[in-house]
Amino acid sequence: MPRAAQMPAYPTVMEWPVVILGVPFDPMTLAGAVDRIESMVAEGGTHYVVTPNVDFLVKAQRDPELHDILARADLVLCDGKPLVWASQWLGDALPCRVAGSDLIPCLLHRAAERGWRIFLLGGGPGVASEAAQRIAAAHPRLPEIAHYSPPYRPLGEMNDAEIIGRVREAKPDLMLVCFGCPKQEKWISRHRNELDVPVMIGAGGTIDFLAARMARAPVWMRRSGTEWLFRLFQEPGRLARRYADDLLHFLPAILAQRWRRPSEGAGNSLKGRA
Repeated sequence: MPRAAQMPAYPTVMEWPVVILGVPFDPMTLAGAVDRIESMVAEGGTHYVVTPNVDFLVKAQRDPELHDILARADLVLCDGKPLVWASQWLGDALPCRVAGSDLIPCLLHRAAERGWRIFLLGGGPGVASEAAQRIAAAHPRLPEIAHYSPPYRPLGEMNDAEIIGRVREAKPDLMLVCFGCPKQEKWISRHRNELDVPVMIGAGGTIDFLAARMARAPVWMRRSGTEWLFRLFQEPGRLARRYADDLLHFLPAILAQRWRRPSEGAGNSLKGRA
């Protein structure tokens, strides 16, 4: 279906964001996020979606560029039960967690219904190709899925001209950028105006789930907020230090925010994005 012929699934409802450590989260459910993204695709232009977790917020406290990117995103979704708990304690509760690894499969289902073109960018060697094959098998109504896993390089040394050329040629409606945080968020922010992509999402390790290179935690662990334990068991060498560092910095920062505004909801500190 041509983009111009698509219509938003519902009128966009604006709500004040829930602000945690200066990042304005959109208070919505998974279903609401899928509908909002459909509206963005129908609208055209360029939009970018971020799904911050605790690690994102800790990184953003040290990285002003990342903090600004998260604050200015068109849709900011809460990827982490600890953030839901923090929002409740701060007095302005988010309705639920909207994890990127839950959002993307739902978006792919919607994409198949609407005939959206998909582009997968990132992942290790062969991962994007495998993910594209598996998505196509699960959703045969989707147009051919474009994909590219560029060679690993630091952000400032990437083959941007080639990547941009491939994306422009594919003309996707939805692009998943899977470089990990903060590389994917910075890449999207720096190049969004060069690309005619209605919606770009920093999807990180979700591409490994799509390619069946990594298993997700059982549903009960996702719901209980213990998925991090499952991931820690899978990748202890990579995640143990990161989780410890995140805990060490996140809890004091949340306490400081609560201390500054002891009787006000977190969302009252920011009434919209710049």
